[in-house]
Amino acid sequence: MIATVEINLTNIKKNWLYLNKLSSKETQTGAVVKANAYGLGVSKIAQALWEVGAKSFFVATMEEAIELSTYLPKGKKIYVLNGYHERYKLALDEFSIIPVLNSPAQLITFLNFNPKNKACLQIDVGMRRLGFQNEELDKYKHLISSLNLDLIMGHLSCADNKIDTANILALRYFKEKTDNLPKVPKSLSASHGIFLGKLYNFDITRPGIALYGGIREEGLLEAITVRLPVLQTHYMNPGDKVGYGLTYTAKTKKRVATLFGGYADGIMRNLDQSISLYNNTMPCPILGRISMDLITVDISHLNTVPDSLTLLGRNQTVNDLADKAGTISHEILVNISSRFNKTYIDL
Repeated sequence: MIATVEINLTNIKKNWLYLNKLSSKETQTGAVVKANAYGLGVSKIAQALWEVGAKSFFVATMEEAIELSTYLPKGKKIYVLNGYHERYKLALDEFSIIPVLNSPAQLITFLNFNPKNKACLQIDVGMRRLGFQNEELDKYKHLISSLNLDLIMGHLSCADNKIDTANILALRYFKEKTDNLPKVPKSLSASHGIFLGKLYNFDITRPGIALYGGIREEGLLEAITVRLPVLQTHYMNPGDKVGYGLTYTAKTKKRVATLFGGYADGIMRNLDQSISLYNNTMPCPILGRISMDLITVDISHLNTVPDSLTLLGRNQTVNDLADKAGTISHEILVNISSRFNKTYIDL
């Protein structure tokens, strides 16, 4: 018996189309599919997004880019966010990959080894993570102007808070700096940034987590359902304890189901006192600690023993689970286990 992750490609495509409508007709909507499309399977998801119009894709590493290039037809653009290294000199030609140059060192190395290839330049607009600093843009302006520049991008640090003044400061800085650089397409907004308004969207947007229903915005659809199989059931009498440390003690007689799934599968241990699994709309609280491969839940109130219970779905979304774990939806998605069987819905 195996746990399943049901990935709704139809809803992912609808999310892309909705995000595309939020920008002007002149703005292209890309797709961030790094980390195996947030753990959900880059092959199926990239092809589905291509079908509805995505032509520009963003990944973290060159290895991800090379893999992605095998799934998509000619005409796509694949940007590597983590930058350039000379060991990938030949791959840029073979797979039509565009590195994002984040520092003077990468710029110089790129011009030495791949001077004719397309490149993207990233400007640090305030996050202090990747990208050219203010003084570097001035110092290396002559080298930047010699690039076969395809795109200039920045990345917002506080876009998930629409009223944070860091957003408008980043926007002003990005406009100021790009006005003094080659006139090529520009990109500033990722998922949350798209909802700040069209001023932030420039020529290309880069939605990622929003495609998979991982942010709370009207118009976005949930795309992920996770079900854990019931391995066995047993009864607990008053006073019986369950799980590592015997942390839960039954006050009344209970029927308990043991499910396959645990912290090895990204179901965090700190969730054991805060979440339930669901039989349709009926919550089944966790009893005791979540262990590496197993979870015990209370099914005393169910008339029949189900084959499985739902961890993620309509009644408990990826955002709900992230809130209860004290984290973000990105972390929940990318840690969903590779041991779980992935199925895809595409209506």
